[in-house]
Amino acid sequence: QRVRPVLAVVKFETEAEAVALANDCEFGLGSNVFGTRKTALNLGKQLNAGMTTINDFCATYMAQSLPFGGVKESGFDRFAGIEGLRGCCHIKSVVVDNVPFLKTDIPPPLQYPVRTNAFAFCKALCHTFFGLNAFHKSRGLGMLVKALVVPQPGSTKRD
Repeated sequence: QRVRPVLAVVKFETEAEAVALANDCEFGLGSNVFGTRKTALNLGKQLNAGMTTINDFCATYMAQSLPFGGVKESGFDRFAGIEGLRGCCHIKSVVVDNVPFLKTDIPPPLQYPVRTNAFAFCKALCHTFFGLNAFHKSRGLGMLVKALVVPQPGSTKRD
């Protein structure tokens, strides 16, 4: 891998062949595509490279807020930009109850032995918390009530 600009001039018949030729390489740091804006953007999206510049050269190097890095044998991770800063961090999640008089327990359907309504309960929670709009969230609440009230067929034993 050369760590300096290299220009390869290769004949090709179709755009698909050009993309295949460009991607048939074990490296993928940066790429540049020149042509009409629409065509260059289309080709650039198909290139396996950490960075792509359309109708320009070195713009990715000059924009210090952009993440810099490659794919394949050109490296993993990024530096610069928010992504680069995150690469220097050791992330740790810490959760603390904000309401001191409320105790967080594992919900009864999920306590061991896991009950037959556990899947319906978890599915309802996902709809309630992550529904795309108020309708989906309220539907999730209905599913939650059903999961807690309506008996579920099946056994609590695991096969």
